[in-house]
Amino acid sequence: MLPHAAPFRFVDRVLERDPPRRCVTEKLFSSGEPLLEGAAQVPSSLVIEALCQGAAFLSEGETPAQGRIVRVDEAEMMSEVRAGDAMKITAMMLESGAAGLKAEIRGEVEGKTVARLRVLIGL
Repeated sequence: MLPHAAPFRFVDRVLERDPPRRCVTEKLFSSGEPLLEGAAQVPSSLVIEALCQGAAFLSEGETPAQGRIVRVDEAEMMSEVRAGDAMKITAMMLESGAAGLKAEIRGEVEGKTVARLRVLIGL
């Protein structure tokens, strides 16, 4: 049910799903992952990729990733994510139209928002 195979799978578990309004997923950035080998901090590009993959579960179909990220309107890293952190990813639809849907996605570690972005998902 996840959109990609390893090593590009950055969503480990779906916690809640109410498509197309909201979905909550989780990603554990294990220090044993090949892309994090020897790194204490998770690169922000991998955090953003995890947020985008979490938004795939806004898709109404049984299988996620029906849509594609067309545009990232805003992206903000508020705090670093460290190897070993579990990030809770909450994606919420802001509006829906002919071009697709706009969503805001937040990543939290231990209840603290670490990253946020707004995207346009083409359906």
